Amino acid sequence: MVNIYDSANQLAADLQKVDEFKALEQAVEGVKGNADSSALFAEMNKMQTEIIDTQSQGKELSKEQQASYQQLNERLQKDPLIMKLLQTEQGLYKTLDEVQKAITKPVNDLYEGLRD
Repeated sequence: MVNIYDSANQLAADLQKVDEFKALEQAVEGVKGNADSSALFAEMNKMQTEIIDTQSQGKELSKEQQASYQQLNERLQKDPLIMKLLQTEQGLYKTLDEVQKAITKPVNDLYEGLRD
């Protein structure tokens, strides 16, 4: 019998060898190595968590939250290290999306003819 978890662990190890992962790793190190960028990234992460929490409670963002988010976004756009991180992150997620499609193809194929 096949141990699918061994395959998943191998896929995780292989992921760390692809160019997109290596580029993201370098971009993360760039942000970590710059105190201003690192603090800005932490601020972004905190705000994203607050927004998700607010929305998950079915509440709308306050005008203050919206203004804070917009100001933070403008600051992020001016930080080349964070922008590089976000762009390389998108590249890796594109690869992960393609891998996910390949993994789930057999399941989707099972339903062929039922979902027409």
